[in-house]
Amino acid sequence: MKFYSKALAVAYLISVAGLLILEFNQFQKVDRLRGQIAQSYEMISGRDEGIRLELEYRRFRSIAGKYVFGEDLQELGSTPAEFQQVSHAMVRQWFDILWSRAFGINSVGAEIPEAKHEQFDALLIDLRSALRKVDATVQDLTPGDLVGFRKIEDNLSPFEEGITRMAAAIAQTRVNRASVLQGRLDDALISMDTMLLSSAAGVVLILTLFGTEAYRARREESRIKGREARIRFLAEHDPLTGLGNRSFLNDKMNHFIEHSNRSGEGFNLILFDLDKFKDVNDTFGHPMGDRLLKNAAARFTSIFCSETDIVTRLGGDEFAVLQRADFMTSERMVKTVIEALSTAFELSGNDIRISSSVGISRYPDLSRSADELLRDADLALYEAKRRGRQTYCLYETGMSVAIQNKMRLEADLRNALQNGGDGLEVYYQPQVTTDLQNGTCKVTGVEALVRWFHPDQGQIPTLDFIDIAEESGLIGELSDWIFKEACTDLVKWHRSGFKLHLSINLSPHQLNNANLATELLQLLDKTGIDPNYLTLEITESVDVKDTRKAARILSQLSARGISLAMDDFGTGYSNLGYLKSLPLDILKIDRSFVQQIEEKEEDRKLVRGIINLASGMGLKIIAEGVETEEQMQFLQAQNCQIFQGFLFGRPMHKLSVLALLANTEPDIFKDEIELPDFKRREAAVQEI
Repeated sequence: MKFYSKALAVAYLISVAGLLILEFNQFQKVDRLRGQIAQSYEMISGRDEGIRLELEYRRFRSIAGKYVFGEDLQELGSTPAEFQQVSHAMVRQWFDILWSRAFGINSVGAEIPEAKHEQFDALLIDLRSALRKVDATVQDLTPGDLVGFRKIEDNLSPFEEGITRMAAAIAQTRVNRASVLQGRLDDALISMDTMLLSSAAGVVLILTLFGTEAYRARREESRIKGREARIRFLAEHDPLTGLGNRSFLNDKMNHFIEHSNRSGEGFNLILFDLDKFKDVNDTFGHPMGDRLLKNAAARFTSIFCSETDIVTRLGGDEFAVLQRADFMTSERMVKTVIEALSTAFELSGNDIRISSSVGISRYPDLSRSADELLRDADLALYEAKRRGRQTYCLYETGMSVAIQNKMRLEADLRNALQNGGDGLEVYYQPQVTTDLQNGTCKVTGVEALVRWFHPDQGQIPTLDFIDIAEESGLIGELSDWIFKEACTDLVKWHRSGFKLHLSINLSPHQLNNANLATELLQLLDKTGIDPNYLTLEITESVDVKDTRKAARILSQLSARGISLAMDDFGTGYSNLGYLKSLPLDILKIDRSFVQQIEEKEEDRKLVRGIINLASGMGLKIIAEGVETEEQMQFLQAQNCQIFQGFLFGRPMHKLSVLALLANTEPDIFKDEIELPDFKRREAAVQEI
């Protein structure tokens, strides 16, 4: 053992021995202090016999006087006899108390100065003698007995001044003793403070000695651990961003899983993929890409900054975050990250913009192991990219099955189109005008909507198979099939005498087709449809590659009498240039605005603005999504001409359309079909 270690051990022993001595002295003083405190408590809680004697002496004389002179009779209520019985008992009671107090004092000498002992002892002897003299008088005392009362007063009143002096002397004696004891208590407390300070000094000394040795050992240990941590850090972290790598993520996931199994607290794995990062590398080079990754990592860590958040880079442009939080909290932070990453990165004078797709999995609600967490988050990320990127998706049970199902649906849809649309049906939703005077509405047209009834899975949601058609390139073939079927149905209705207008949506694929006008006009000639009864709807947010070319194509169609409508106006890019450059005839107000016009003034203002805009440009207005009479009445007041929505009818099969037309009067409705009055409308639609 080295010399300084031996010296340190000796110093430890001396310090401990000194501390024990100090503590022993402290215990003794504390014990004495405990006795002083007990004495103080006894003094404070003890009875003051002198004051009690004075109080009961005065109280007896007062009660006896009130009894004799009949005072407080009204307050007592009752008859004189009852009053006499009660009051005389009280007089005797207080006389007995005074008697016991006067004969019970036996320690006055310990409570007053020694010079006054004999004076007050004589006073007590005389008082006791006087009480004996009036005892019989008190027992026989009655109301109005002035003689008896005078006898009592003559015997007791001479003691008033003496009893008062005795009580004051006793009280002063107690005050003096309390002051002395207070001084002793103060001295004891000061002594105790001194001992506490000395004890604290001893503790500090020992801790300092131990701390010195501990610091030396800790410093050596830190050097060793520092080298180990550096090696481990390089093995578990990304050298470019300093974030954890895939190995680090796997290790933390296992720790999170163990913690979750113990506590029951779930956590989320969030995968981020930087969209368009490859374009940055290809355009600006890998050094610029590396700088972008560093800046993106900084934005991640500035948002996921909780002590329990784990941010890692898995490689390339993929990042991962482990977070102990509910899904709503993670969802809110993911939105913040997406917004932060979409903000331009200023690198070497260049504003570089990227976006991010996000997939989220959760343990233990959805995934049951580390491998499943990664797999499920990756599937959710794939789904987010499929939805258009710069969005997020939470993994749902069966999502992997859904991807396989999607591939099967694509094959089945291709099969259906190759077999003449087997399983596909065109449904139609009525478009009506209203008559405010007689409260009726008239069907003036229908909008064509496609439905798919799968032979095994039943009806497939429209948006699902439309997305599949767009992603697989089948949208053009599907749109052509819808046009042929709808135009064929319209011709049949016209031949039956029902001159309805038909609205059909143009897909982005068709609008970007340079041969659209030729192909569509050939279809009209083949089916024999009157172009004046056909309306083509263009979604406001449709991706038109060449606006001028699209305008020329639509102008050709408009010249043949085909009407053009802007569908879902106000929900897309709100490109007013479309209204100027395209030969439009109709503006359709999106259902999202119509649904809220009863509750939100903002939506009412928007609807008024759209209608005023359309009216100023000479366009007709169709309001979609009308479901209540209140909505319809508001739109009527704004001079809206045509309505479409569940209030007038849901999308229906062509046979249901025929049934609806057959229930009307054929000699009245050749160009328009009248529905029942408003009160019976919904019942009529349900019946159909």
